[in-house]
Amino acid sequence: MKRVCDYFSLLLLNYCGFPNGDKGSREIQKRDFEVIHQWQFLNYTWPSYWSYTHALENFQYIPENNAPTGVKIYGGKIFLSIPRFRPGIPATLAHVTLNEGGTRTNELLKPFPNWELNINRACIGFQSVQSMEIDRQGYMWVIDGVRINEATKCPSKLVILDLRKNGRIIHRYNFPNEISLTRGGFLNDIVLDESNGGFAYITDNSVIDPGLIVYSLKRNKAWKLRDPSFFAEPRATGFVVNGLPMNNLSPIDGIALSPAIPNRDRFVYFCSLTGINLYSISTSILKNETFSTSDKWRQNINLIGQKEAQSDGLIIDNEGNLFYTLLPLYGIGKWNINNLVGGSKIIYKNEKTMVWPDTFAMDEKGYLYVISNNINQFIDPKIDTKISSDAKFRIFRYFTGTKSYMYSV
Repeated sequence: MKRVCDYFSLLLLNYCGFPNGDKGSREIQKRDFEVIHQWQFLNYTWPSYWSYTHALENFQYIPENNAPTGVKIYGGKIFLSIPRFRPGIPATLAHVTLNEGGTRTNELLKPFPNWELNINRACIGFQSVQSMEIDRQGYMWVIDGVRINEATKCPSKLVILDLRKNGRIIHRYNFPNEISLTRGGFLNDIVLDESNGGFAYITDNSVIDPGLIVYSLKRNKAWKLRDPSFFAEPRATGFVVNGLPMNNLSPIDGIALSPAIPNRDRFVYFCSLTGINLYSISTSILKNETFSTSDKWRQNINLIGQKEAQSDGLIIDNEGNLFYTLLPLYGIGKWNINNLVGGSKIIYKNEKTMVWPDTFAMDEKGYLYVISNNINQFIDPKIDTKISSDAKFRIFRYFTGTKSYMYSV
C-alpha cells in the first residue's frame, strides 16, 4: 500500500493518512465573504479502497478532470453538481457537510442519492448535471441536461428527488429533442415558481438552440421560448479570467426569479454569459404556452440595463436584492430590483480566490453562498488541467439576513 500511496501522492491524501485540510485553514479570519470549503481536487466516499484504485487505474476517475458547478443548501448539507465536461467523472451529483465555522479542505464528496444513480450509464441514471434547485417542501429539482459532448446519447431530463426521504425519485420528465437537443443541449440553470401547480424556468445555454424553457409540473409539459436577447453579445467577447481569454459566444446562462408579492406580477431576470445586458420578462407571459409560442410575447421582454461586467450566476432574495457574479472582475455585484439599475454596487472582489464565481444558493438562516470554480479551464478540452497545492474550488458564505426568492419578506 505504501508504494501505491507514494505513487499517487496528493490523490490519495484521504486514504493514506494525509491530513484532511491544511494547517493554515484554521487561521483564516472571517471576512465579508468567508471561505467555508475549498478543494485542490475532488474525491469521493468510495464504497471500498478497491473500487477507488480500480476507478483510477481504468480512468473511470480522473481527479484533475472533476470540477463542481451547481451548489444548493438543505438540511445541513451542501449539494454539488459535477457535470461531465471531461472523462473520468464518477459522480455528477454529490454532497458534503455544511461547515459552520472555519475552512474545510478537500472534504470527500458523497454521491447523491447513491452511487448507483450516478454510475448507471443507462438513461435512467444521472448523465451530466449542471445545476439544481430545492423548493420549500424539500424537493430537489435536478436538470440533467449537459449534452455538449459524446459522454451520453440520453435525452435531457428533469428529475425531482425528495430530500426528506433520502433523495427518493418522485418524478422524472424527459425533454423532447425539439425542446432540448440530445446532441448540443445545455440545461444550465433553474428557478422554481410554486404557483399554478408548480413551474420551472430553465436556461438552455446551447450554442445551437439557446432559449428559455418553461416546464409545468401540473401538466407535465415543457415549451421553449427563443429570442435574439437570449444570444451572446459579440462585443462582450474577449474578457479574461485568470489569464484565459473568453472568446466563445456563450448565450443565455444566468437566471433569477423575483419574490412573490401579493397582487404583483413576478419577473424572470436573465443574461447571456457573453454579455453585459440584463433582461426580464413576466412569469404570466412565460406560463401562457399559447401566447409564448406566438410572436407577440417578445414585446414583453424588458431591457433592464447593463451590469459592470459579464456574469454567470444570478439570484434574488426575498427582499428583491439581485446578486450576480462578475467574472472578469473576480467579484460579486448587488442591485435591488425595485431601484434604478444605476444603484448597483460591487460588494466583494478577490482576484486570488474568487476565480470564476459561478452559482449561488441561500439557506434559511440568512446566508448567501457562492461557488468559485475556475470552470473556464475545465469546459475547454484543449486546456490541460493539473492538480497543485493551490485550491481551485471554493465555497463562500456571506450573511445577508434574508432568504431566497421563494419566501415572503
